[in-house]
Amino acid sequence: MQDLFAALEEPARSIRARKSTHEADATAPTPAPRRRVGYAQAAAFAVFAFILVALWPADWIENLRSDFHTAAGLQQSITLADGSQLLLNTDTAVTVDMTADERRVRLLRGEAFFEVVHAPKRPFWVEAANTRVRVTGTAFSVGRTDDRVTVTVAEGRVETSGEGSADPPVVLTAGQSVCYLGNRPEAVQTVDLNKELAWRNGRLIFVQAPLSRVVEEINRYRPGSILIANAAARDRPITAVFSIHRLDDAIAALEQTLGLHARRFTPYLILLG
Repeated sequence: MQDLFAALEEPARSIRARKSTHEADATAPTPAPRRRVGYAQAAAFAVFAFILVALWPADWIENLRSDFHTAAGLQQSITLADGSQLLLNTDTAVTVDMTADERRVRLLRGEAFFEVVHAPKRPFWVEAANTRVRVTGTAFSVGRTDDRVTVTVAEGRVETSGEGSADPPVVLTAGQSVCYLGNRPEAVQTVDLNKELAWRNGRLIFVQAPLSRVVEEINRYRPGSILIANAAARDRPITAVFSIHRLDDAIAALEQTLGLHARRFTPYLILLG
C-alpha cells in the first residue's frame, strides 16, 4: 500500500500543477468549477475501501446470532447443560437449544467436535446447512464450508440425512466419514482419525496434499490471507505436520521445501511465489 501511494504522488503533483497553470492563464472570471476528485484521491479511496472490505469481519452477523463463536486461530471448549462436551475449532459459530425432549446445536460456520452424553430419550441433533445429524450418545465432528458439510465419527454410531431429501439416512460408525453437498451425500469414506481430527491436538497433518489445499487450510487458522502467486506450484504435493499455534514456521517451511518466497505486504496479506 505504501508503494502504491508513493507511485501516485508524482501524478498528483502534475495534476495540481496543470490546474494551477490553467487558472493563472484565465483572463475572464468564470464560475468556480465544481471540485473534482483527482486520480490520487480516487485511488486512495479505492484502496481504503478494499482494505475495509478485506479486514471487516464478514461473519459478524453470524457471531451476533450465535451462542458461542471463535475467531480465526482460536478454539473453545464448552460444557453443555446436559454434560455433553463441545469443542469449537477456528472461526466457528454455533447456536444451542436444550429442551426436556431434545438437544439441538446448529453449526452456522466452521467446525466442531461433539462428545455427547448418552440419553436415548433426548436425541441430540446437529444441523449444518442442509445436513442433519442425529445421535443419542457418541463422539463425532461436523465441519461446514458454505453448503458442503463433512461428518466424521470417532466413537459410536450416527445417522445423517439431507433436509427435504427422500434418500434414506446414512449410518456412520467409528472411522467413517461422509460429505454432503447441499442435501445429497457422497460416498461414505474410511478415514484416518488421527489425521482428520488432529486439529483437536493443535496440529495440521497433510499427506501428499496439493499446496493449494495446504494453504487453504492454513488460511482458516490465521487472520488475513496467503495467496499463491506461482500457479505452477499450486498442485505440488506436501507431506507435513504443522502446529496451528506456529503458522509462521509453517510458511517458512513451505518456502524452504518448495523453493518459494513469501512476500509480506501487511500482516494480513502474504504472496507465496
